[in-house]
Amino acid sequence: MEKTPASEPEVPRYTSCPYCTMQVTVGDAACPHCRKPLTPPGAEAGKAPAVARRPARAVGRPRGSDFRDRYGKWIKAAVPIALALVVLAIIYQRWVGVRITVSPNPSLPVKASLVKKGNVVVVRGTVTNEGDDIPDLSMKSIGLMVEFAYRDGRRHRKRVFPKAEFRGEGALLRGETGSFEIEAPKDGLEEVLFRSEVVDLATGRDLVPPGGKWQVVPGGR
Repeated sequence: MEKTPASEPEVPRYTSCPYCTMQVTVGDAACPHCRKPLTPPGAEAGKAPAVARRPARAVGRPRGSDFRDRYGKWIKAAVPIALALVVLAIIYQRWVGVRITVSPNPSLPVKASLVKKGNVVVVRGTVTNEGDDIPDLSMKSIGLMVEFAYRDGRRHRKRVFPKAEFRGEGALLRGETGSFEIEAPKDGLEEVLFRSEVVDLATGRDLVPPGGKWQVVPGGR
């Protein structure tokens, strides 16, 4: 009687994925479930493939160092530019810009602006009468004292009278607005100051002087 030849040990066809523990076919390069690479044939059993890791942070390295490494050069470049802009703004204010300052008077509020033309500055504005009526042919008149201050210490004062469309200079009823325009040399001009008042034409005295301190009007440059 012939002996039955011994059978060879059965080669396993499936194995477990070391990541998701699902059954996979032996010899697959990657798990069909989790898509991670499997241990190639011949590698140590049960040893997972090497996974790329981020380099560990150096011991004692401050957390802010990453921020400095990324943005430090931009900050260094921005600081000189910011300082240059500040210096230019100061120079413009000191040597080019002209301030407009108005003494507050609730009864006669003033709005003014200026335009540079050649060697002169043209100042235009309005005065609104919020107080008593100042009609034509009256011994009272609404006046505006304008003072031009220069960087060398010079000061020039001029008095102007606002004029409404249908009234004479300095005559405004309550609620009416009159306009004015005045010129002055531009070179060295630093500030233009306004003070509105009601003047007694017979004596030249101020009947309704302004009150309070000087007030800088925004947008006067």
